[in-house]
Amino acid sequence: MNYALVDKLKEQYMYSTKWYSIRWHYIEGCILKAYLDSYRQSGREQEYLFVKGFIDQLFDERGTIPEIRTESYNIDQIRMADILFTLYEKEQEPKYKKMIDLLYQQLASYPRTESGSFWHKENYPFQVWLDGLYMGQPFYVRYIKQFAKTGDFTDPLQQFQNVRRYIYDGAKRLYRHAYDESRNMFWCDKTTGQSPNVWLRAIGWYAMALVDVLELLEGETADNAFLVSYLKELVDGMLPYRHSDGMWYQVVDRGDFAGNYLETSGTLMLAYSILKSTRLGYLPKEYEPYGIQSFQGTIDRYLREEAGEVLLGGICRSAGLGKKPETGQMRDGSLEYYVFAEQIVDNNGHGVAPLLMAYNEVKMTEEGRQ
Repeated sequence: MNYALVDKLKEQYMYSTKWYSIRWHYIEGCILKAYLDSYRQSGREQEYLFVKGFIDQLFDERGTIPEIRTESYNIDQIRMADILFTLYEKEQEPKYKKMIDLLYQQLASYPRTESGSFWHKENYPFQVWLDGLYMGQPFYVRYIKQFAKTGDFTDPLQQFQNVRRYIYDGAKRLYRHAYDESRNMFWCDKTTGQSPNVWLRAIGWYAMALVDVLELLEGETADNAFLVSYLKELVDGMLPYRHSDGMWYQVVDRGDFAGNYLETSGTLMLAYSILKSTRLGYLPKEYEPYGIQSFQGTIDRYLREEAGEVLLGGICRSAGLGKKPETGQMRDGSLEYYVFAEQIVDNNGHGVAPLLMAYNEVKMTEEGRQ
């Protein structure tokens, strides 16, 4: 297949800060991961140098990153630290390890639910959001694997089990966005604690967490077979809701609702997860076409070029639950909220990062057929 526009976007995005900021943030962390994955695959040194140069701009003269706030408990800030492992392995510069250790040490005092899961953030007490599994658990598992040397992955694995127990809706065979253990939040069901709707990108985050952690646990002594079953269960539950072009709706199970739209970022996260899972053997090979179709369907619908600039559309800019600290916006988790209250934007990193991650998997899939 001809993916010339994807290649062009990949080059343009790397050399322009029009669509992202030089900051310590999970969105930029996902963008950098996409380029690091591509570097490992292609060996293109400029991709590695882009990532290193980006991260190095965040350090001050004391060899620290001021934006990392260990006094603030926010699982989102952990995501970007995953990049530092690769930089430290290659460069052996102590400043990278210093930041890795700092964030790992914060996990020891990180607030938890009664069942042992990390709160999403300190201002969202007793809440677990699917997003948070991707933000924190790959880093946590990787640190234990590379530096803790205990070989004990019990804690992160238990947090995946908690998600399956408390956020999965067995009747729908789908995951809700989040869970409030305290049952105090206005958006939660007072019996189950679950949020009211099935947000696509939340499921995408969780799917990526499952497959990336499974990859990290290869060769480790860990009782993690249940993660494979969780992954297959998740994908099997999502497949009946796929649109004919391979995409999924912003609110997954409400394609009948006027205004609900086929959303880019969550679809591409699932494409990445499916393709990586079939490549590594966590899903049967017959699932591979679903990943290809989802990737192709997204770029057919939403990738375009205007005045020489490649744009990826159909991206939900943001979504959450409860009061947004930055703006005071009250996010009630309703169907109308997800569909109408958040912007649909072009080239946001939430969409471009999984586009590039899925593209890496598409290329490896095609190479495997040759």
